[in-house]
Amino acid sequence: MDTLDDANIKRSYGEENFLPLKKLGSGSFGDVFLVRDKNSGKLYAMKTLSKRKILGQNLVRYAKTERDVLSYMRHPFIVNLNYAFQTKTKLFLILDFCPGGDLGKIIAREKRFREDRARLYIAEVLLALQ
Repeated sequence: MDTLDDANIKRSYGEENFLPLKKLGSGSFGDVFLVRDKNSGKLYAMKTLSKRKILGQNLVRYAKTERDVLSYMRHPFIVNLNYAFQTKTKLFLILDFCPGGDLGKIIAREKRFREDRARLYIAEVLLALQ
């Protein structure tokens, strides 16, 4: 895989700069952890992606697209990508930590929304996509 070289992403960080606090979830290609930046003390969500799984399922384009979109997007309703780096076996995306979870988690947890709340979330998504 090529290196992560987007100008919007700080690259002076590595896995050693973050203290894992707890696992937040798992996905098809890796895990997400709550981590603390050892320098600033700030909390982040660290998404780890297995290169073996990405390469094995021929999904390099998916991983690059996720990184590219997150590094390009800057909006209050979209999680920001703060750092991106890699080791020989993993890709790391350091994202804003959202204590309430993302919209997908909220939908899974609550199952249904009242109409006024659904309207609010739809408006936020539309604003983010503008």
